[in-house]
Amino acid sequence: MAELRVGAATDTGRLRPENEDNLLVADGIFVVADGMGGHEAGEVASQIAVDRISELLGGLDLPKAEDVVNAISAANSDIFRAAIANPEQRGMGTTATAIAVIADSLAGRGAPNIDTRDPVDADPPGETESDLPGDVTPIRPSEPSEALVLANVGDSRTYLFRHDRLRRVTVDHSYVQELVATGHITEEEARTHPRRNIVTRALGIEPDVRIDWWTLPLIRGDRFVLCSDGLVDEVADLDITSTLILESDPQAAADRLVEKANEAGGRDNITVIVVDVLEGDDPPDPTREIDVIPIWADEGADPTPAGPFEVDADPADTAEAAPTPGDPAAKGGRKGAVRFAIAFGIAAALVIVFVLFSVWARNGYYIAFNEDDEAIIYRGRSGGVLWIEPTAENEIGPTRDELASDVADQIDDEPRFNSFDAAVQFLQDGLKPTPTTTTTTTTSTTISTTTTVAADGVTTSSGP
Repeated sequence: MAELRVGAATDTGRLRPENEDNLLVADGIFVVADGMGGHEAGEVASQIAVDRISELLGGLDLPKAEDVVNAISAANSDIFRAAIANPEQRGMGTTATAIAVIADSLAGRGAPNIDTRDPVDADPPGETESDLPGDVTPIRPSEPSEALVLANVGDSRTYLFRHDRLRRVTVDHSYVQELVATGHITEEEARTHPRRNIVTRALGIEPDVRIDWWTLPLIRGDRFVLCSDGLVDEVADLDITSTLILESDPQAAADRLVEKANEAGGRDNITVIVVDVLEGDDPPDPTREIDVIPIWADEGADPTPAGPFEVDADPADTAEAAPTPGDPAAKGGRKGAVRFAIAFGIAAALVIVFVLFSVWARNGYYIAFNEDDEAIIYRGRSGGVLWIEPTAENEIGPTRDELASDVADQIDDEPRFNSFDAAVQFLQDGLKPTPTTTTTTTTSTTISTTTTVAADGVTTSSGP
């Protein structure tokens, strides 16, 4: 098995009473599970997940990608059944992000092994059956080629750190990620969004779950970071990057990332696994990005996974020889292209529908009284539509007593307006008239008098 170096750390954080995170660090198998469902239930769900995955994969010398996906699916079933059997654990679930070393017959296909002891033919390139200059003999490895499989359910993440650059290679299954994908909020706003902890997919919530999974080549020097949202909600990607640059030892890096999350507030449980790849293919050119290329499953394959997807460091380095016309592989490639085009069209249509629906749900304004009997202008649909809630456009407003009675009655019916200005004008026109106060000023004149007593006892008074 490829040589890896690993560091792992988990912490309750500063606010939570219990640690509902669990992790698995086994021989070539790494999992972070972030439990949810309240005290004890979340911890139980994440523990079931790592135990089941360890049980199913621990006895295999070198699992296949399907083995890893099936193990996660089995964990989902175990958690779901446990929640039904124990009423106090109803609704429990867990996220899971995992990396495992697998057997992959296509790994390393972009760099064929050549026996240098074979003589090189003088024929120029292109004039022999081989595309290589001369007649060479590819050497097939005596052991199965190895690769990595990455699987994800929920909002726990896996990052790839290569050439001092950090890139997230999983997609969060969360409410705020959908808002980011549709352009409603930015990635930075998502880190502090009040609903950032709402996940749209998790293990144990439903009898079946869709699992996103990819295969990745083993690239020497790559560093993977698996973490729960307790890290990324507190520590920005830039700070994660700087830590990975400064800490060459994976255990030191994991410990420092947990420390940073606690220093930033530690409002959630924090779990981090850092995996360094010490053996593998040569690193690609530092200027090249990591391209995610979808490869659709063959007909009859298990429909549960959402992929599979393959992350290619360099498409040129991993390209297979093009099939000749009429070859079954060529037909399969055309079928795959058609399936990809259809799937892409459906996905694009769904995105358009989602955007149009979001625009409609946020269109227009209405006025309603809040719990303090203040008239507030809201944007959106009264009561909200699905996950899209109306937002208050003003913090305070006129009270019911300050409005004419007929206007207050109309606000009870939550009238709608096409613009914010029209709603403001409605409130201004509905205010009761301000009473006029007349002030009367009374002026008093004081008359001073002087009293004089004469020597003969006669008193006289004088004034103005």
